[in-house]
This record gives sequence, C-alpha cells and structure tokens, in this order.
Amino acid sequence: MELEILPLELRKLGLTEKEVQIYLSALGLGYTSIQKIAEQTRISRPTTYSIIKSLKDKGLISQSKDKNKKYIIAESPDKLLGILKREKKEIDEKEREFLRIIAILKDKYQLEDRRDIKVYKTKTSIENLLNDFLTTQSKNIYVLVNNEKIWPIKARQSVYKKIKQRLGKVQIKELSKKSNTSFNGIVIIYDKVIILPDKTSGILIENKIIIDLIKSFFLYL
Repeated sequence: MELEILPLELRKLGLTEKEVQIYLSALGLGYTSIQKIAEQTRISRPTTYSIIKSLKDKGLISQSKDKNKKYIIAESPDKLLGILKREKKEIDEKEREFLRIIAILKDKYQLEDRRDIKVYKTKTSIENLLNDFLTTQSKNIYVLVNNEKIWPIKARQSVYKKIKQRLGKVQIKELSKKSNTSFNGIVIIYDKVIILPDKTSGILIENKIIIDLIKSFFLYL
C-alpha cells in the first residue's frame, strides 16, 4: 500500500483527519512530546491534547510522565484491529435493537384487516421467507421436516446456529418424517409459520390464532 493513501485507509476505520495526522506523526516520532507532535502536524496544542485523549480512548496512544513532563507513544498498528472489533460489536448491538424495534412495531401496528396469510411461488421468495425466519425474536422454534430435499439438514443447522448466536439460548425442536403425519414438506413454527410444500412455493402465516393451532398440532405430534 502506498504511503500516500494511508490516511484515506485509516479514515475508513472511523478516524478523523486530525486523528490520522497525529497518530501517523506519533508513529514516526516514537517516544515524543505533545509539543513536537503539535509542531509537526501544525495543529494547535489544545486541539492536539483533545485528539490525543481521543486516540488514547481508542487504544492507539499511550501516555507517560518523566520529570513532570508528559510524553506519548503510538501503539502498534495491530491495535487498529481493536477499532474494527468495537465497531462490529456496536453494529451487532444496533442490529439486535433494530430487530427488537421492528418486532414492537409489527405487534403494535398489526391491523385487523391485514392479510396475514400470504402465498409465494418463486425460488427467490422462498429464500426471502427463510431470511425472514433468520430475524426471528422467538426463543421457541419448532420445525416439522417431512422432505429433506426442500431444506437439507446442513442448511437448517446453519440457520439455527446463526439464530442462537444472535439470541443466545434458543429451544429448537424438530420432528422428522418418521412421525405419523401425511404432510410432505417443511413447516417452521416461530412467531410466524412458514409452510414449504416444495422448493418453489411457500405460505407465510402471521395470524396468531392459526399459528397457535398449528403449534398445538405440532406439540401433539
């Protein structure tokens, strides 16, 4: 990577232009004083103090005292990975909060005359249905599997793993075709119900009464 584009790349990590200037200056100067960094970057000392505090909070700068004089040293660029990890954690937290808000809005503004049984007839729409299932907030999930070809076990386990990583402790129960039922497809029961009779068609049920009936039938099986 060319040195000229380093500042731009560092900006992509969420650092401000002046934070980049001061961090690169500190890297170049090594064990140095705030005054020298201010002089090299031509940033006022009060602003330099403020930015160094910000970089210190991000783990990119450390400070020490020698004869009552403050010195700073830039931390290894390896510490930049910490910024990415913090950002990822914040994004994950925002995603959880966003999904919680969506669930509240859906519950609050679910109108009585809304169509709560929808039929889908394309492969893409089935993928969208399964993506909708991935965003569930339900911690009790039931799956009736009477056709492995529609949704193979590896694909199911991958989805279950992602849900558990997001929600923590989740109870997932499966029934296979060994159960006494004539239905030949897949039924996913969570805060909604998805019925997949084959690979290219599906039904999404959001009516609570129907969902409770299907859940009761599953538990009976």
